[in-house]
Amino acid sequence: MVSRWIRDAGRMQRPRGMERVPSLWWYQRSDRQRVVDAYLDRCKQVRTLRRDPLAEGFRGQLSTWLEDLNRCQNLKEWGDSRTERYWTVPAYAQANRIEKAALMRHLRELEALAKAMYPDAVPSSRKTRSRLTEGDIRIIRQRYLEGMAAKEIAATFRIPPSRVGQICREQRAIRAAERERMIVEHIEQVSDPALIVPSNVEWSL
Repeated sequence: MVSRWIRDAGRMQRPRGMERVPSLWWYQRSDRQRVVDAYLDRCKQVRTLRRDPLAEGFRGQLSTWLEDLNRCQNLKEWGDSRTERYWTVPAYAQANRIEKAALMRHLRELEALAKAMYPDAVPSSRKTRSRLTEGDIRIIRQRYLEGMAAKEIAATFRIPPSRVGQICREQRAIRAAERERMIVEHIEQVSDPALIVPSNVEWSL
């Protein structure tokens, strides 16, 4: 049990994401340093008001975090040289002994600044949307019932896939029951004696 825990912990401390952290869309811009500089200025102002100077070296730390999270990592260091993955925020925080909540807060505040500075460049999936209406919820449930993937629905309505799951609990149960019915029906058809060809039958072509 202990060895399994160690192995699982080791897997957590490695890049596992198939894509970069979504909130770092702005970091692809050539003028991304404007966002970083604006954020550092804000941090300095807040710390000055609190009479708590910004930690020396924080600029360098922040730059390192952003570069690491944005860059696709080769897993050679972890024994798999043919695979590339991105860091997820939890895995990166754990591997580098950073407080996860603090790192997530920095990323949220950086993205908020980027949205204010480049409102026309914000991806649709990262735009703040208004509350779902009853009509939206009906459409979500109908599309889910028709077999549309939760991730596709989430992207369309700019909500997390987990929110789709919450909305479509009943529809998920209906889909599961229908899937089960089809499996049973298939098994019954395959095992139907009328469809089994006797072994002593000779085929002629």
